[in-house]
Amino acid sequence: MIAEPTETERQNLSSVADVLPSWNAHDIPGVLAFYDENITWINIALEETYTGKEQVRAFLAQLFDAFPDLTFEVTYKIARGNNVAEQWIIRGTHRGSFIGVPATGRRVEIPGMSMVELRDGKFLSDHFYFDSGIALRQMGLLPPLATTRTPAGRFVLGLVVSGARGVRAAGGLLGRRTRR
Repeated sequence: MIAEPTETERQNLSSVADVLPSWNAHDIPGVLAFYDENITWINIALEETYTGKEQVRAFLAQLFDAFPDLTFEVTYKIARGNNVAEQWIIRGTHRGSFIGVPATGRRVEIPGMSMVELRDGKFLSDHFYFDSGIALRQMGLLPPLATTRTPAGRFVLGLVVSGARGVRAAGGLLGRRTRR
């Protein structure tokens, strides 16, 4: 038997749902109104952490500039105490520079997951995960994985891996200090 959600869990599930219209309207102040002053976002895929509303604001501005038609959909969520796990999909067209990648004009649909901690119905922390490989393939920057199963794909992959090993070896030699 599944227990009924507590009042805290209901409030947290409501916050996760209620912030979506602000996300989809690209209303950054509206999104941030749902966040605790001490919000911490840990972006696992990009290996970045955003601490406080100003850093989150800056990331959101970059995201919405790069994907001006971005939408955010939560497809599943479950609450336990102060935590909500959510599965989501972002969709949009890559029309501006993002993480140093110039606009490709490509449409992306990127699934992800978040582990959110809330305090008094406000987002306190969010550890979110998405497959950056999927994003790069959809932007046309990586070949489909099926390509590596072809003879030509394996050949090119072999060259890339060999080159990467050479770069690491050269970096090791260049990075050494010599004694005089």
